[in-house]
Amino acid sequence: MYVVFGATGQTGSAVADALLGKNQSVQVVLRSDKTAAAWRARGADVTFADLSDLEAITHAMRNADAVYAMNPPAYNVANMFAVARGIGERYVAAIKNSGVQKVVLLSSIGSQRASGTGNIFTTHILETIFGDLEIPVAFLRASAFLENWGSVAKVAAEQGILPSFYTPLERKIPMVCAADIGRAVAQAMTADWTGKRIIELHGAADYSPNDVAAAFAAVLGRDVQAVAVPESEWQATMSGFGFSPEAVNSYSEMMRGFNSGHIVFEGGNHVQIVRGQMMIADAVSKLIEAQT
Repeated sequence: MYVVFGATGQTGSAVADALLGKNQSVQVVLRSDKTAAAWRARGADVTFADLSDLEAITHAMRNADAVYAMNPPAYNVANMFAVARGIGERYVAAIKNSGVQKVVLLSSIGSQRASGTGNIFTTHILETIFGDLEIPVAFLRASAFLENWGSVAKVAAEQGILPSFYTPLERKIPMVCAADIGRAVAQAMTADWTGKRIIELHGAADYSPNDVAAAFAAVLGRDVQAVAVPESEWQATMSGFGFSPEAVNSYSEMMRGFNSGHIVFEGGNHVQIVRGQMMIADAVSKLIEAQT
């Protein structure tokens, strides 16, 4: 049995999809029964657990062949790092008490760094905590999510501009879509390996904000230009997303880390590099479809 946390989110649902596509036995872990019937109709087993409930987490993992673990975003709280630490500690306690055979943890580009990474420090915390496990553990460090451009897809369609926190606009960075994360996680969960693994997941190619704008233009059939959001406007923009003041500061630090080149993949002989399959045109088409 392959156990998937976060199945109502972008990556968890992609992992469960990929495993079901491999005809594997899948159990999704949900917080409510809103999507339970749909998952059961697709052939998945369903169990319920909140990541604050150690007993429920332990029950959900019982005797799993492999577990997909992830840290849900906590942009509305005052201390996302304390939340991540608590979740990581409960995950590990549950893993140790439930007979799990191996774990794949969703991590991030830049997680090898202990400072200057903003939100990404949450995955550094989790990697540190999971590093104490004696069973096989894979840290899947994903690129920036292509899906994040979905927040400005409507603006691109209506106004012909693509606001970007990433600068300079012509600089390419690794970006990947959730479907590729799902495929990479499913491959790792179903493979045989021992010890600790670091998997760096790139997209099919690296893209700049200008490249993303060009993809939107091609799909929409209209001119779209990438426009840098001045740092002086970041706070107001992120606050409008519902971020706490602390999360605004953390997200801003992360964006400065990307823009300065501080947040990069670690590389090295100890790292496995994997590339995704979905090209940007297909990813953007899906983002636009989601808006209509």
